[in-house]
Amino acid sequence: MSLPELPRTDRLLWCIVLVTAALVALLAWLLMPPEKTGSVVQQPSTFFNVGYGAKAAYLVLDRLEYPVGRLRRPIAHETLNGIGCLFILKPLLGLQDFEMTELAAWVRQGHALVVVPGWSTLETFRAEGQAKPAPKESECDKPSGACSECKKQRGDDFEAWFNVDDEAASRRKTPGTAAQPDRSDLGTQVDAGEPICAGIRRLTTGGDCRFAKSPLKGPLAKLPAKAFWKDKLGTIGLRVKLGDGAIIALADAYPLTNLGIGDADNGLLLGNIVRELSHLSPGEISFDEYHHGFAGRDWSALAMTKLMLAGPWRWAAAQAVLVGMLALYAGAVRFGSPRDVARKPRRQQREFAEAAGRLLDEAGAISLAIETLNRYYRDRLCRALHLEPETDNARLRQAVRDRAGEDTAALFEQAQGTQSRAVGRQQMLTIAQKLHRVAETLDHGS
Repeated sequence: MSLPELPRTDRLLWCIVLVTAALVALLAWLLMPPEKTGSVVQQPSTFFNVGYGAKAAYLVLDRLEYPVGRLRRPIAHETLNGIGCLFILKPLLGLQDFEMTELAAWVRQGHALVVVPGWSTLETFRAEGQAKPAPKESECDKPSGACSECKKQRGDDFEAWFNVDDEAASRRKTPGTAAQPDRSDLGTQVDAGEPICAGIRRLTTGGDCRFAKSPLKGPLAKLPAKAFWKDKLGTIGLRVKLGDGAIIALADAYPLTNLGIGDADNGLLLGNIVRELSHLSPGEISFDEYHHGFAGRDWSALAMTKLMLAGPWRWAAAQAVLVGMLALYAGAVRFGSPRDVARKPRRQQREFAEAAGRLLDEAGAISLAIETLNRYYRDRLCRALHLEPETDNARLRQAVRDRAGEDTAALFEQAQGTQSRAVGRQQMLTIAQKLHRVAETLDHGS
């Protein structure tokens, strides 16, 4: 089935239409804003470009040519290898006990951790009215850290390290409590001697969550904590030295979000933190996305292969691979001494003549053979006598008689006369021999 052919003018018109459509699509892609990405739970993920996301911080560090990446595996010695600074911003999923232990050991080795120990799930559900507040430890009848409902609503396990006061907002609105300043008059107090605060005059937050008066507890309780950012509601930024490493803790993730990074000097705070911690611990600057629900998963076929090789079927798979390799080896290698190439002998003209004769004999085409032989020998006689191929038979017989004698001319005339009647194979052979003798006589003179 052939394709329809278009005239040249139609082809040019189609080319113009396609090029115009491609240009329009390119301009729309360049000029239109990117699609907003987010989730029901407002979490500062680097995959979100909405206000509460942290994609801007990731792109800013990448534009500043810092080696940035995303951690999409559980926290372990293998996954932390090569990372110099890790950002954990209000994790949605709780960290396991072994992850907290590995994280503390990793910081003690000289690495840096930037953490916002907020409870994103709890705050979002409270704002949307979809869940009840988490029970306080004094109201829970289970031991500290054993209540699964508390862990589920809080969303992380950094309450074992930090005391975060997330009830400042309720105290501000509760009648009978001390008057609290408005957000416009909170006042920013930064430590001018702290390198993280270099060049910073004012910082802003988006919530009322602050560290308590005793901000550290658990394994960090005896460590000195240096507050580098405060306001009238309390402490917002802490710097804790743990072993050879450092922990930068923020009570609010707003300064690192897409909406807050452009306010006041919040962007400069991010740059100072990364610059200071990069000198302390060189390596990749990674943002934890695993505890935001974005676990890294392999391609389905690759995941199935890994599961098969890691499970009880790994020996069967290894044996199958070994058998396949042996089969390929056996098919590609010849066992035994090499054999010479068998060369076929060249065909002789006699073989072609015999094959043609058998074909004509089986087909019963004797008259066709006689006609072919007569035409062949007539052309040969004309060439021997220097005559044109279109010479008539009378002139040809006369020329043969003059050169070969009466007997040879009579034989030729007898051979020419067989075309008008049916002959047998023996008679055909006799006629062919006579014609061959005449041609040899003319060619060689004997």
